Amino acid sequence: MKDHDEPADRGASPEYLGAFLDGELSAEERTRVLALLDSDPDFKVRACEMRTLKEMVRGAYGEVPAAPALARRPAWLGAPQALAAGVMLALGLGLGWLARDSSQAAPTYDRLAGLPEGYQAVALSEQVDSGRIILHLDSGEPGRLAKVLDLAERLLDRQPSARIEIIANSYGLDLLRADVTPLRERVEAMARRHANLSFVACGQTVARLKREGVEVELLPVARTATSAINAIMTRMGQGWVYVKV
Repeated sequence: MKDHDEPADRGASPEYLGAFLDGELSAEERTRVLALLDSDPDFKVRACEMRTLKEMVRGAYGEVPAAPALARRPAWLGAPQALAAGVMLALGLGLGWLARDSSQAAPTYDRLAGLPEGYQAVALSEQVDSGRIILHLDSGEPGRLAKVLDLAERLLDRQPSARIEIIANSYGLDLLRADVTPLRERVEAMARRHANLSFVACGQTVARLKREGVEVELLPVARTATSAINAIMTRMGQGWVYVKV
């Protein structure tokens, strides 16, 4: 991100707003965005729109029965981030965005060949291509890191020509960190074997770790997106099917 002495209205960018909603900003940056929400009605509306889109994605997999413990709030989401989420909830209720969408459950998609029981596929576009699949990973638990690769291989076995993107954020970034991942050889072997499989790291998570003094080195096979949620929403708008791992 840019230096802190830049004007507060940089918070109006989708990337910066997404970072706020994802709890990726520092305390000073969050205060700046909250001030902008209070002073700019148009920005407030756009903030609520983005939050609604995020909740559609999150809500779509919030009750997947694969592992109940995985529904817990990530450990890094502390009080400041929870406060930001509460502010956005109040804004959404006040403007009617959440009321509008609460009656429209995120649409599921039950025609994804090879998807095991316990996972839920979601599609937001009317034109859905079941051969283009997002696998979203936000947990660093070793079992989850392996599961996303297992699922990718299973789906590719069923649809060898499918395009699959594994998008990792929060602790899920551990899959793609060269100094941390326990699965480097497997990730690199799969990338060599499948030209239609790609790995995407969340730039917001990388930036947050660097602000905390963590040296982040990604595997060469990974590319970096501005944010995981923006990458997911862009793909879903293009007709990709979304699966939370």
